[in-house]
Amino acid sequence: MLACALATSARGAAADDLHLYDRMWPSVPTARQLTLGQQLTDAMTDLGNQLGYHLDQLSNDTFALRFDGRQRRARVKFGMIDSDYATFKFDSVVHFTNGMAKITAVFDIGIAGRVVHLELPEIEMLPTEYHGERGVQLRVPVYRAYF
Repeated sequence: MLACALATSARGAAADDLHLYDRMWPSVPTARQLTLGQQLTDAMTDLGNQLGYHLDQLSNDTFALRFDGRQRRARVKFGMIDSDYATFKFDSVVHFTNGMAKITAVFDIGIAGRVVHLELPEIEMLPTEYHGERGVQLRVPVYRAYF
């Protein structure tokens, strides 16, 4: 009789230990979830796009911002709406990579219906320092050769 009581209490204690371990150390989730960095990137992208939407509305389609945090890109547009008298538009895509911003831009300017369309070369912007003063270095290609 004593042996049966000891065996039953040992099995009950082992079952209680399993429930305790399951509660204290849950298993790793099997579903694929976004990392904390991806969640923060998405949240900041949404905030930036809301700001861009409101700037677009407040400026009557004169200034626009769009962000893509996952691709590390931003689109900046500003200028007047096309009219019969004057046209002024600037449209750029900024790609952030390796600590620099690569800017590809298009510029349209016109008077009395005659519009000049300029595609500017890719400009690189880098943070820099000279004698303790911080600044920005612009790299504009003057001549580019391909072999």
